[in-house]
Amino acid sequence: MSHSPFRLRRVIAVAPVVLVAALAVWQPWRTDPDILAPFANLVFHDSVAVLPVENRTGDAELQHLASAITEEIVGRLKRVSFIKVSDPYSVQTLLARQLTARQLADSLGVEKLVFGSLYRTTDGVRLNVRVTEGRSGDVRSTGQYEWNAGSGFEAALHLAQDFVEEYLDRIVVVVPARTAPVAHSPGHESYLIGRAWLGRRTAEGLERARTAFAEALLIDSAYAEAYAGLSNVYALSLAYRYRDGDDGYRTAGLALAMANRAIELDPDLASGYTARGYLASRSFAPVSEVASDCRRAIDLEPSAADVLSWCARVLTRQGEIDAAFRVAEGAIALDPQNAGRRLALAYDALALGLYDRSVREAHLAGQLEPGLMLARAIEARAHLLTGQADRCAAMDLGPHAGIRAMCLHELGREDEASAIVDSLVAALAAGGSLDSIFTEVIPAEDLATYYAWVGDAEKSLEWVQRAYELSPSGVEPRVIESALFERVREDPRFRREVARVRAVIWDRVRAQSVP
Repeated sequence: MSHSPFRLRRVIAVAPVVLVAALAVWQPWRTDPDILAPFANLVFHDSVAVLPVENRTGDAELQHLASAITEEIVGRLKRVSFIKVSDPYSVQTLLARQLTARQLADSLGVEKLVFGSLYRTTDGVRLNVRVTEGRSGDVRSTGQYEWNAGSGFEAALHLAQDFVEEYLDRIVVVVPARTAPVAHSPGHESYLIGRAWLGRRTAEGLERARTAFAEALLIDSAYAEAYAGLSNVYALSLAYRYRDGDDGYRTAGLALAMANRAIELDPDLASGYTARGYLASRSFAPVSEVASDCRRAIDLEPSAADVLSWCARVLTRQGEIDAAFRVAEGAIALDPQNAGRRLALAYDALALGLYDRSVREAHLAGQLEPGLMLARAIEARAHLLTGQADRCAAMDLGPHAGIRAMCLHELGREDEASAIVDSLVAALAAGGSLDSIFTEVIPAEDLATYYAWVGDAEKSLEWVQRAYELSPSGVEPRVIESALFERVREDPRFRREVARVRAVIWDRVRAQSVP
């Protein structure tokens, strides 16, 4: 087998029947070509899920190599613009439910499944791979790939490249494939552990992910992907309002510094641009900067759910909520078992007035990760907006007592609502910690929303300002754009002051990113 980089494949004239069969997953309306261009031509001609490579060497120490081969295959396929590749997090989650191969393929929405197994040889290791039809189980191809220079991480690079080159040679394509990465870090095993925990989105999951990424950097201080992973941990802590130090802007600054370091170490690392773009989009960076990272990330990894999920925020910033919704659906198609993808879509649905869809996606997210309080918060808001305040008021909302106050107010139980609001205001004024897991951003956002719901623009604005003073996440923009803020959103002073507060957030974050 040749170990040269992927070859550029010549453009092939494809029969119309092949084009008709192409998997066009999404094509948002193009009202702004500059912003929507990265998404407009994402058409997949193949779809695949890569199952974890089985370690059949008899040596438990080589499990890390099997895992590395799996991720390397997925990473290389993701860089090919015409292949839809299921995210490993969803693959692993569904496998844990002991689904049949057909059920797995149906759940992931893919045509093919890739099975691999790793064996010892006299001088190294051998990878056996079987590609099957997802629905029928019929074998499409088999292959054996050997590496006879030991069993280190270099073996993962070469074995994955050999398989992917052969796989691509069997596909009728209309665009060239991209050269894959050529290096691996000794901290890779810790990094993989971190990635698995990151997908959980719970406070425990993010803390464990942080520990694993930090361990990867102790092993290899120049490991770009681990820096990107840490950036995601910090940014997601802000998004889910988990307690991570007392200064939200310092946390955001750390996230930005880690993402910049990842890009500095590897300018072709999609996850570096994804991490920076996600943090920047949450911190109201100029859209031109965020869109630039979005375009770069899509160019590098067009089939990555992380890329599409946060790039949808670029569209949201431009008021293209319909387009953002479709891109968020595309991210779910790649990673259907990730609760975070469901929550992004639930937020978009809330802003669009698609309340039944918002309820459904938030509820699914809660089923996938029962510990996610954000899922309950979005679901409760959507219930309120559908006129089901009783369902909202009956929910266990944990730190979101302010949402329950809105629902009680809507039910005419104003004394109970006022008591909750007064207790939240008093607790925040006292300056103490209301919760050991969640930050004070939650009650500040909920109070801003409560006063918006009852039509008090001045008090709503006061709490919007307080929320953004605590964290660049402040009040979720899609909540402000929803009907929850309908009574105050068009107030001239409200709009002017919200814009003024947001205008300085990115500068504050950048200032905190400097050591």
